[in-house]
Amino acid sequence: MVGHRGVLVCVAAVSSALLAPAEVRARAAAFTVTLEYAVGSGCPDVENFKAVVTARLGYDPFGESAADHVLVRIASRDGSLDGRIEWRDSSGKWTGDQSFPLVSSDCVRLVRAMGFALAVQVQLLAKTVAPRDSDGAARARTGPPAEAPTPAAKLGPAGVMPRPQGPTTVPDGPTILPGATTTAPSPTRGPRPVFAIGAGPSIGFGMSSTPVLLGRLFGALAWQHVSVELAAAASLPTTTRRADGAGFSQQHLLVSAASCAVVTRWNVCLVANAGDIRMIGEDIDHPTAAEVPVFEAGARVAVIQRFGRRLFLDAHADGLARLTRWTARLDQVPVWTAPRFAAAVGVDTGVRFP
Repeated sequence: MVGHRGVLVCVAAVSSALLAPAEVRARAAAFTVTLEYAVGSGCPDVENFKAVVTARLGYDPFGESAADHVLVRIASRDGSLDGRIEWRDSSGKWTGDQSFPLVSSDCVRLVRAMGFALAVQVQLLAKTVAPRDSDGAARARTGPPAEAPTPAAKLGPAGVMPRPQGPTTVPDGPTILPGATTTAPSPTRGPRPVFAIGAGPSIGFGMSSTPVLLGRLFGALAWQHVSVELAAAASLPTTTRRADGAGFSQQHLLVSAASCAVVTRWNVCLVANAGDIRMIGEDIDHPTAAEVPVFEAGARVAVIQRFGRRLFLDAHADGLARLTRWTARLDQVPVWTAPRFAAAVGVDTGVRFP
């Protein structure tokens, strides 16, 4: 029969065996990171993001004094979102990253996907760091092992876990395909510009004695908050007549440049037009022709409605101050003088090439 002392020894041994995994788990759960969170308007705030990660892990992994740093960024780009998780060590050196492009404006869903992905990374790092800590403590007590340890290079840069294979998915939602992990840090890389072309009609006021119908073709280069545009426009001929039926027709041929500030769907632009007006006499004894240079400058307000990722409509209104003025004469008699101000309103259809 085993004595009381033997029972105590057995109980102690069993308790040690049961408590050892719990100690390892506790040490693994102690892995923490500092968080930098930068997202655009309409995205969940940092507390909501932390809640997603904490719910997945079962503990809060974020601390102010942790050696590992995580940068979470989400940028909006033309109806899509570009998410990125970047890891840095205690000295601020890049150690790894993962991108999350999403062809949608659903930032809530993207934040959930990135929170789940970060939680998985923290779990794997915790499991990696805990055994290494245990080995280090054992070596401190017993001295170096007979065999050399596994090279650190197999653990990835600075111990950062390898990026999971396959797509990152969000529960009950569409698949979000992560981009390939980069091989060099790119902290200053911004969204790429988007090129667009389009065409459409507009109506000009103050360009002739009657409203003028114009057609224009344009190309634009747009960033997140700024865009530039070059365009060419031509009008249908319009005729101005005096009381006896004699008159003249005129046609506008213009090129224009615009520089715009982009605020969500709205553009506010500075516009400059240059070109000439071709005039030909009609129903007079000796018809003549003339060309008049024209220079205009002003402002534009536009609103853009997108249809999917590429197609869009652009409704715009221009207010213009004419820098050159002229007077059309027939038989040395003034018929019409260009006013100081002009305006144009129109709608364009365009295609974007991201």
